[in-house]
Formats: sequence, structure tokens, C-alpha cells
Amino acid sequence: MSEPRHLIAALAEQARPGTEVPLLVQIARVPGQGQGQGSVRLPSFSVPKEGAQLMIIVTAPTLRAVADLSQELTVYPGQDSGWLLFRLRTTTSRLHQVTVHAFHKGTHLGAVHLQISVDADADGVVTNGEPRRAVLPGIAFEPGEATLQVHRAEDGSFSFQLLSETCYPPEQFRYRGGDPGQAAERIYCELREAARRAGQLPPDDARALRRRLMNEGVQLWSSAVPEAIQKQFWKEAHRITSFTVLGEHNFVPWELLYPLDADNNEGFLAEWLPVVRRVFRQDRVHQISVPGAAFVMPPGSPPEAALEIAELRDSLGPGMANKDVITKREVLADLIERGHAGLLHFACHNNFSTSGSRVNMDDGPFEPIDLATAAQTRSLRAHQPLVFFNACRSAGEIPWFNDTLSWAQQFLKAGAGAFIGTLWPVRSDSAMQFAKAFYARLLDDGRPLGQASLLARQEAQNLDGDPSWLAYAVYGSPAATATPQTRA
Repeated sequence: MSEPRHLIAALAEQARPGTEVPLLVQIARVPGQGQGQGSVRLPSFSVPKEGAQLMIIVTAPTLRAVADLSQELTVYPGQDSGWLLFRLRTTTSRLHQVTVHAFHKGTHLGAVHLQISVDADADGVVTNGEPRRAVLPGIAFEPGEATLQVHRAEDGSFSFQLLSETCYPPEQFRYRGGDPGQAAERIYCELREAARRAGQLPPDDARALRRRLMNEGVQLWSSAVPEAIQKQFWKEAHRITSFTVLGEHNFVPWELLYPLDADNNEGFLAEWLPVVRRVFRQDRVHQISVPGAAFVMPPGSPPEAALEIAELRDSLGPGMANKDVITKREVLADLIERGHAGLLHFACHNNFSTSGSRVNMDDGPFEPIDLATAAQTRSLRAHQPLVFFNACRSAGEIPWFNDTLSWAQQFLKAGAGAFIGTLWPVRSDSAMQFAKAFYARLLDDGRPLGQASLLARQEAQNLDGDPSWLAYAVYGSPAATATPQTRA
């Protein structure tokens, strides 16, 4: 039996500080009926006779948990589930964010986002909020998919939870060295220098450079990932075929992890598994339509950028509807806000600093904040295009009020089906090699996003110590496929 399901959550809209408030969660067959703001219509799924086990996880970083925020919920064919009760206690007067996630064996099915206003002058009786609904995709999870959910609390600690065929409890973790983002910046500086030196070294020095890269990855695995999560990972490793990081991304270069212990040495994580990232509120896209392509190359781009675009156009074939190369900010902004369909490929410089990212277009700088309107109106959601930002540090993030501001965050909020960017400056020849290999695997071979990125890394990997093949951060569903309409 196949039917759509909805994740429903109900929470008080307002309460005084120190009040215990209930959060009710249910999986139901009821359609949205106008109450599903922010939900996405996703494919129906079949539920076996014995029922399907879902893991419901609540994140409420500024509220106190009275009881466990992870509970299992059983869904049976032809009926709604029972209600789960989560208990939260309000704290300071402010607007608090609460998110309810549904997982099935490591696959993130969907999330509902709620708010509660805590005010000392509120009435003593809690005002009940209207239930919110989010349509869930197929419960038949992607075989072998594992998700590492990472959440940062207000006190600076982190919660890690590995979800696969086994759903492990969350592990609280605090970095003894302080802000891990500072360590990441040091790593990025070293990798930038390694990319610059690679190709200019004798073989022995190149091997030493690669050994240094491996040691960076091993140290990152041992110090950035809690020991309990490491042990859980090795228990599940023989079943894992793709690895997704959901949540916090800006403090660890996950692609650089090199899992290693006395009995296991498979290489960099991104060398033997598809490693992708997902952000909260990001749609789970199964099919990316690629009817055409648009390329961005403003004046002052690297000399190899024109060659990269020419070779990509040639490899995409004459059937792909190619737009003119975009050089002006206003033309690019109009294209995005009108809802571009297909591929949007950047081949340019991205100037990244602590103040943010910037691409210098012919008529002025183009920055992530210039995507605010597109993000608010979800202008790309109808077509869910693929955005490939083949530029230096295009996956870098900066703090912005209560969020981070980056190309990845903004394009995904606008509704992009997938985003690919770089974590540090990459070598031009390596960037072109990765892009060509990625498109060949994704579009010509029909490989899913995760596998296409893995194979592209393997093809772009070389022995001169250049770490560029590890620099690419891929955001999206590892099982998403993309076939040009002209070739379908």
C-alpha cells in the first residue's frame, strides 16, 4: 500500500520562563490542507505489514530538555501513528527555535520547524500553537546511507549522533582546545599552500606532502570526532555506502577526515565513500532536471576559466541549451530570481575573507547577501537546479546574526537541488579535471550525486601532493540523479 505521509508537530506559541511545555509529534496520512507551510511534496512510500520504525529527534538548543529528545515511532499501513510526547522547559525571554527531524535507518526524511515566544508578561496559560505538517518521502531509505547529525548548543558544546541501520544515542562533546573553527582555518591555510606548491616539487617532496595531508586527516578524525562516534562508525562501516553530514559544517572539513585505527585503514573518508553535506531545512531532492546550462565568468577570472567553460560546453554536447556566458551582476541576479532551470556553473575567482565572499562582476561585486531575495522567495525551488561554484573557498561561511552566510546556504535556501563548492583555494588544472569528471559521471553515466562526486575525486587525485580533490564540499542527497532532458 502506497500513500503520502506527513510529519506533524504541535508546540505552544507562547509561555512564561520556567514553564514546562509539551511538544507533540505524529506521522499521519492527513494532507497539508493549508497548514503545511514550508513543507515539500515528496514521493509516496510503502510501509510493510510489520510497520516501519522511525527515529524522531528534536533539537531545541535554547530550551531545556525535561526528557529524552530522541524517540522511536512505529508507522503501520493504512493508519496514522500514535502521538509522541516530548517535554521542554522554557528559559530566557526571547523567540526560541525548535526543529523536529524524522529519520529512517540513517536517511533524513524531513523536518518541521517551530517557534515559541518566551515572555515574562505572557498569560499563565500556555497558548497552543497550530500543528505544522511536512510531507515525508519514501520510508524505503537509501540502502547503506549513514547520517552524522551535528548540532552546536548555545554553551559551545556539540551533539553528535550517528544514524544508520542502527540509531545510536546522541553524544555530547566539548572541544578542549576552544573554538574548533580556528583549527580549521589553520588547516585551510596549510592546504592552500600545499595546493600552490604541488606540481613544482620533486617526487620525494611530493610524497612527503601527501603524507603530511594524511596526518592532517588522521589527527582531524581523532580529535574532531568523539571517540564513541568513531567506534560506532567502525561497527557500521561494512554496511555504509554513503556518508551524509547534517547540520554544522563550518568548523570541520569533513571531507579531509582519515578514519584510522589498529584494524582499519581505508584512506580518506571521501576517498572510499561518497561524502555529502545537508543543511537543516534543505529539501531532499531525488531528481535534478538539467535542461540547459548557464556559465558565470566575469572579467579578471583565471586564464583557465575560459578553457574550462569551452571544454564543459563541448562535453555537455550540442543538445544542451547553453546560455551566453554571464559577466554582469544584474544579469545573474535576474536569472536566479526568475528561477533558473538546469546547471549554473561558476568559473571565476571568489574573494573570501572574514568579512565574507565576493565575486567581482563587470558591474559590481556579487555577494551571498545578494541572494537574500531569492532565498526568501525560494525562487529556484520549482526547478531545483545544480549549482557548481568552481572558485576558491566558495563553500566558506561567515557568522551572520543568528545564522551563517555562505554561497551554499543561500543557494540551498533559494531551492537549489544540489550545490558544489570548495573549502580552500584549488589549482586551476585540478579544478577543471574534477569538474569534467564530475559532469561525465553525473550526466553521461547517470551516476547519483554521491557516486559521481566520489569518482570525480578519484579521477582528480594525483601523486604530486595537490589536495584539491579533497577541497570540494557537495551539498545534496547522495542518491539524487540528474539527466539532461535532451538525453533522457
